[in-house]
Amino acid sequence: MVSNFPASVCPKLALFHQHISDGNLRADSTRLARGITLHADPRLQLSGRYTSPAGRFLDLNTTAPGSGDWLGLHLSLSQLDLTQANYLGWVCRAAAPSSWMLRACLRSGLTEGGFVDCFFDKHLLTTARPHNHMDLLYLDSQPYLPLQAPWRELVLFLPLQSCQLSLLKLHPFVL
Repeated sequence: MVSNFPASVCPKLALFHQHISDGNLRADSTRLARGITLHADPRLQLSGRYTSPAGRFLDLNTTAPGSGDWLGLHLSLSQLDLTQANYLGWVCRAAAPSSWMLRACLRSGLTEGGFVDCFFDKHLLTTARPHNHMDLLYLDSQPYLPLQAPWRELVLFLPLQSCQLSLLKLHPFVL
């Protein structure tokens, strides 16, 4: 049974899809909306713009002249108790003028502090023509994933170079 996605898995995502927004990217952290943030290694010296046009999730135009280790789009997930779930997954429709390989993980907070990342198996490869991507974590095969956690995020790791990227749709879900 699919939960009432995206609202129950990522409550702020539905609201973000309904509003047109745009702005400048900051070198370290850009809050796109409540619960949706772009975090960058400050050494990247990230700049650029984002837009969320009607009917699309997010268009990014980044400039990264520096050399850093991470650039991630973080989507806060609801308080997910995964003890009764079998899978956690995400679907995305993406395009970019250049080919980029993106990777996603489920990041779960730990009660004692810190977090653990469980990476999805498949990489998303962008092409100029929009296409769909889907990946799942089979929860029983993730020995380090806490089934209960104080917080969770879906993190999509983005290119560390200057790029243009369109995430037309993005939806996490639980089965």
